[in-house]
Amino acid sequence: MDYSIEKIYKLVGKDDCVANLTFKKGSEAFSKYGDMLTVQFVYTQSEREELDKRIQNENFSTHGRVRAKDLLSKLSEAENKDLLENGIESQDIVDMFFLHNIHKNTFHNTEKKVLNKHIIEFEPQLKGGDLGWMYGFHNRLVEQGIKLSPHERDFYLAGKLYFEPQNLTKQERQEIFDEAGLMRAPIEMEFLDMKRMREEIGKEEEQKLKILKEHEANKRLMILDSYLKQAGSSFEKLFQENLEQATELFMKVKIFNEKRLNVMGKYPIYMDIDSFLHIYMRHVEEFKVNQHFEHKDNFQWNEGDVFLVMENIIREIEDAYQKFREENPDSRYSKYGTQSIYFQGDYYTFHIDANGRISTFHKNRKEHERTVK
Repeated sequence: MDYSIEKIYKLVGKDDCVANLTFKKGSEAFSKYGDMLTVQFVYTQSEREELDKRIQNENFSTHGRVRAKDLLSKLSEAENKDLLENGIESQDIVDMFFLHNIHKNTFHNTEKKVLNKHIIEFEPQLKGGDLGWMYGFHNRLVEQGIKLSPHERDFYLAGKLYFEPQNLTKQERQEIFDEAGLMRAPIEMEFLDMKRMREEIGKEEEQKLKILKEHEANKRLMILDSYLKQAGSSFEKLFQENLEQATELFMKVKIFNEKRLNVMGKYPIYMDIDSFLHIYMRHVEEFKVNQHFEHKDNFQWNEGDVFLVMENIIREIEDAYQKFREENPDSRYSKYGTQSIYFQGDYYTFHIDANGRISTFHKNRKEHERTVK
């Protein structure tokens, strides 16, 4: 059978089907990969939109290279890189066996999507019983040379001060205490909170912890207010016009904890309160307070799934990111345009600062969405 680029897309590429390819003997693909290869074809957003147009007229006549990724891990790293970047000549394919994907590609859907997930819930141990292993985990990361995000570092230093102060290094002491010998506020809040959870906190310390938490809440309220002003509102204005939404936004900001999106990479990728508000108030429908960011593209996921979607996308680039960060410690890491990352029917743009903080993350607008808006 003659497999053109259009036919390959219509049969398997459009719905992200798994394809078992058989190659012509003597062809370039045969010499590189053997007689058979199991793949999923890969497209940029513009390629997908162009092919959607071309398959409408049933004139499947174009031959050329089609990019793909090996699904059975039978190729070397170099071979898989070549397959992803340069692809296979369509005319090298003599047969293609595939199964229809029961989960249709959602590239053209405008409805909210549902992420299949399994959430394991557990109850925290009494009297801060979890703190020991949590500190031990962070300590092990440090010993292995794995860098911590800012909040992880604060927790680690507070934990070391609590569990093994005799082992603090000079550098760690300088991080914990200022020139006057006073504990720095973020670390002191973590330290006192540990004592509170372990029911070892005194009245003066409890009062100090309360003040520190109030300062942190006020700081977050000021950050929220700055983002509301960027949206053409303010916390005071929203409080008067929509008390329910103002309260809900404040509570979400109050309970937000810095989130790390990669688990064990040497260099962390994380989202802090600024990342959270920048991304969510522009690109998550439930967070928008007016039409100021109407032109921004919304995630097609419920608010509770957005972080998990981001986590899945970061997993796709984790190895490449670690290599990039090792070679470019002071540069921003970006994926956009033809390098945007594809996940369950959408293409995503994001930028990661040199310190690992995500500064931007959003779904790319598709052609049919641009024409509607």
